[in-house]
Amino acid sequence: MAINRREFIRRAIAASALVATGYVGFRELLNIASNGGQTTVLPLLSASSTTTTQESPTASQGSSTTTKQASSTTTTSQAAPSGYFLVAPMSALNGKTSAYFNHPNGGLSLLLNFNSQWKAYSATCTHQPCTVNYTGSQIYCPCHDGYFDPTNGAVTRGPPPTRLPEYGVLVQNNGLYVSTRIVN
Repeated sequence: MAINRREFIRRAIAASALVATGYVGFRELLNIASNGGQTTVLPLLSASSTTTTQESPTASQGSSTTTKQASSTTTTSQAAPSGYFLVAPMSALNGKTSAYFNHPNGGLSLLLNFNSQWKAYSATCTHQPCTVNYTGSQIYCPCHDGYFDPTNGAVTRGPPPTRLPEYGVLVQNNGLYVSTRIVN
């Protein structure tokens, strides 16, 4: 059965529209589409300092621009336990089951609340660089169809060769702290 050129183009356009719709739906399902398609990442906090942003106008080549300068303000809060850093106050995590944060040694990382216990893993798939997502019952790599166990980061299905690197988590003084080193 031969398809003429017009029918072929019509089917190609319809297939492209279906693929695009499916892709958008999949991203929304995984809750990645928030913030204009960017992954929400918790700001890395320090227990001994906070950062404020001040704007100051500057002139550059005859045009007016705004530059942001960060200044550090010392507070009297307790320092992070040895070998740990403050990721977020517990109030910032209320109602969340997962969040991304930037680990100082491991880059983008995944913090998840599984069975009322906080866990922290590298968010990079061990197969090839791709950001993993927490689905509520498992950790999923959408690029390689790989699955990881949220209790220990072990591979449960797919091509990833090894488990996700795990970091220690400590809840103390209404703050969530993550270890600077891998624990598994």
